[in-house]
Amino acid sequence: MNKKALLGLTLVIMFSLSTFLGQAQETEIQTAFSINLLSPNTSAARNQWSLLMEQQLPKIGIGVAFHESTGWGNIGPRTWDYPLLDYDYIPTYEQGGYDLFFVGWSWGLDFDPTGLYDTASMIPNGDNHYQYSNPLYDTKLDQYLTELDDDTREGYAHELQAMLYEDLPAICLVYPRSLFGFKEGLVGIDGLLIASSNHRAEYWDDPDDHIIKYGIPADLKEPNIFVVSSFYDMQWMQTVYGSLYKREQVTAEWTEQIALNSTISAIIDDKINMTVFLDPDAKFSNGNPVLPSDVEYSYELVLTPAVGSQDYSYLNKWLASNDSISIVGPDVAGGQLLFELTGVYNFAKSLLTYGIIEKTVVAANIAANGYDIFAEVPLTGDVGDDLVTSCGPFVMEAFDPALSVMKLVPNTFYLDPVLLDELYLTFISGKDSAVASLLAGEIDIMDAQYFPVLSDFENVAGVEGVLIKDPAHQELGVNMKHPILGTGELTPAGTADAAKGIRKAISHAVPRQTIVDEILEGLGAPGVVPCPDSVVGFNTDLDFYAYDLDLAIDYIEAAGYIVEVEVPTVGGIAGLVFLSFLGLAAIAGFKKYKK
Repeated sequence: MNKKALLGLTLVIMFSLSTFLGQAQETEIQTAFSINLLSPNTSAARNQWSLLMEQQLPKIGIGVAFHESTGWGNIGPRTWDYPLLDYDYIPTYEQGGYDLFFVGWSWGLDFDPTGLYDTASMIPNGDNHYQYSNPLYDTKLDQYLTELDDDTREGYAHELQAMLYEDLPAICLVYPRSLFGFKEGLVGIDGLLIASSNHRAEYWDDPDDHIIKYGIPADLKEPNIFVVSSFYDMQWMQTVYGSLYKREQVTAEWTEQIALNSTISAIIDDKINMTVFLDPDAKFSNGNPVLPSDVEYSYELVLTPAVGSQDYSYLNKWLASNDSISIVGPDVAGGQLLFELTGVYNFAKSLLTYGIIEKTVVAANIAANGYDIFAEVPLTGDVGDDLVTSCGPFVMEAFDPALSVMKLVPNTFYLDPVLLDELYLTFISGKDSAVASLLAGEIDIMDAQYFPVLSDFENVAGVEGVLIKDPAHQELGVNMKHPILGTGELTPAGTADAAKGIRKAISHAVPRQTIVDEILEGLGAPGVVPCPDSVVGFNTDLDFYAYDLDLAIDYIEAAGYIVEVEVPTVGGIAGLVFLSFLGLAAIAGFKKYKK
């Protein structure tokens, strides 16, 4: 082949390759729209995952214009305390409201979403700052709140959660977990119940010595069940005070304690009544039988303002006055009581869980010393043991208020056998001291509120860290009036379904397992729906939205946005330049050869 022909062929090949390489493309994520984030700065963990989401959202085409991490004083006026002046609804962040809001909620053990997601509870009437309105949800909630059959009510709970899972007015991020330290070998402890002050210590045992010492991080300072608000005082009161009903082990449903059984009437004039039959064998720790008049009087004390009960308002909502509780028939062991409610309450049995004391003893003491006895330290002064004599499984034998150490022993008259010989609650200051006490065998239970981490118990013989579900959840609340995130009117598609797709995209962009593993250090679980996975009636058929950025982008683009665009790669341009230089070099070489 002659040199001229070779040169031509070389140039054709070089420039062809350079053109081909120069056209190489890569995918780039462009911003479809931008929003603002709002988060309270009161939790270190939440601060971290809110910053993580600030980084995640741009990966699916959602820009973050501003992230306000601030105190509750600035958050309230943008959410549930929005003044409704310039707008009759909560507007976007730029207009004084919010777009997306990081927040956490604490619950009881029952699934009770009242006031959160129903239309009637939109601010200022309730806590529905999401401004979520779904007539199907509202109807189902009404059914749920008035359903008295447990199985039917649980089915309604599952349906409500399925609606929230689909509509996503709140994107559940994680479920926190509590970490207790236990001596190995303890039996009968229901973690969820101990973490919520609903435990049944009559079932606890340490087979080694039948003694359990429970370390707590706060002083014991509240003297009786009528004035309690402290979680830790409730831990001993739960064992001393008997009530008609208690939470059942494992299921956390309500079950009889000193009640034999109960019935709920049909709904008449939007009200219900409960008839309760006492167990004829129920006795106080002094051996006296529990009578209907004792129960009636105990409730009257809660409903007496002079006593100062924290439960007055709640109980008064359903029991209008002391006349709402009456004795049916003779006042004898095994007698009956009638509770007349002001309305229909689907958790009616929760009203039967108040501590019971002996009327003849306490009434006489009040007559002699007045209501001041409710502020006296138990086993001292005028009150003595009158307000801590009840019908629960344990009796307060000794209490040192200076050291906050309490000794409890079995109530020999309790209806069922108590396995422990002694139960102690003892104050220990600080996590390090509590861990050391647990490792040394000085305590058998280390409370979760010391905030230990899993590594505190790893590779340590004789102790174990026990993860327990918390009745709480952390979420990313959505402003359902937002024109892109909520109504969808400003999306290219212009539909509510487009907005729902965007909310699903955001949920798929949440790296829940990463949050659990790296931020919570294992003390959590991926969030599914905006209610705790510990509540009675949780829908276990639902699974959390998987972390999937490709699927998230698909949802954004289904709303009419263009997120993924093709752009020339740096490598393609470099190849074009490089091969062009090769072509020029070939020409130069050919000319040189000709000379």
